[in-house]
Amino acid sequence: MELYHLKTFITVAEEGHLTRAAQRLNTSQPAVSAHIKNLEEELGIVLFTRTPRGMRLTQEGRSLKTQAAEALSMIDSIRDRAGVLKDEVSGTLRLGLHIDPRYLRIDRLLSRLQRTYSRIDLHLLQRWTWQQFEDLPKGRIDAGFVYGAPPHKDIKAMLLKRCNIRVVGPAAWKDRLSTAGWKEMAAMPWIWTPPSCTFCTIATTAFEKRNLKPVKVTIADQEPVVAMLVTAGIGLAVMIEDEALAYQREGRVTVWDEVVGTEDLNFVYSRRREKEAVIHAAIDSVQAVWQS
Repeated sequence: MELYHLKTFITVAEEGHLTRAAQRLNTSQPAVSAHIKNLEEELGIVLFTRTPRGMRLTQEGRSLKTQAAEALSMIDSIRDRAGVLKDEVSGTLRLGLHIDPRYLRIDRLLSRLQRTYSRIDLHLLQRWTWQQFEDLPKGRIDAGFVYGAPPHKDIKAMLLKRCNIRVVGPAAWKDRLSTAGWKEMAAMPWIWTPPSCTFCTIATTAFEKRNLKPVKVTIADQEPVVAMLVTAGIGLAVMIEDEALAYQREGRVTVWDEVVGTEDLNFVYSRRREKEAVIHAAIDSVQAVWQS
C-alpha cells in the first residue's frame, strides 16, 4: 500500500467527486480512479459507490476513512518533526485572506517568515470568511484570517483584534451623511454582501432592530469590489473601521459617525494540524507580528 493511495482515498472521500479530487491533488482524473481501484483490489473491499452525482463512501469505506486520515497525519507529523530537528521547516503555507492584505499586516508577516522560516513557500488566497471555514477541514487552505468564531470545534481561532464596523459612502456624500439618521440611511442605495458574510449579518441586524429595510441596489461578493463601488458613487456599505478611515484619509469615501457593530478578527487553522511544523511556524509568525 502506497501513501499516495491513502491520500487519494481521503481526498476523494472529502470531495465526493473524482474530477474535483484530481484538481486538488494536481493530477489527472484517470490517475485518481486508478489509485482507488488499486487500493480496493489490495484491501479486497469496495470503498466507494459510483453514482451519477459522484463518489459515495460505502460502509466499509467510512470505517476505514478515519484510520487512513490518522495514518497520514502520523506520517506528516513524523516528517514535520524531522524537519524541526534539522531546523529546516519547509513546505507550502496557503493562507486565506478575507480583506485587503494591508489591514492584516501581510507585508510584516511575509518579512518575518522570510527571516525565520525561509524554506516556507507562502501562497496568499482571497477567500470570504465562510469560504475559509469550508476550505480548512478539506485541506484547501492551511490557515487564514477571518471574522468571527469558527462554526465548529475542529477549527481553532487565535484572537488578533476586536474591530468596530462603520458605514461608508462616496466622498461626495459627506454632507448627506453628516445629518442622516437611520431612517435616511435606509432610504439611500446600499451595496450589500451575501447572506453568509459577517457584514451582511451585522447590517441586517442593525436595520431590523429599527424596523427598517435598506434599499439594496447590488450584491458584491468581494471586499475590493465593495470598496470600488462605494468610491465610484454607487451607494453605501459597511467596512471595518481601520479600512474605512484609511479610505477616508485618501479622500475616497466618507465615514458615517455611528459604530454599527463589532467583530473579532481571528487567525484560524485546523486543530488536528496544530503541531505540524508549517502550521506552528505560521502561528509563531502571526503572534510575533500582532503582539509587537
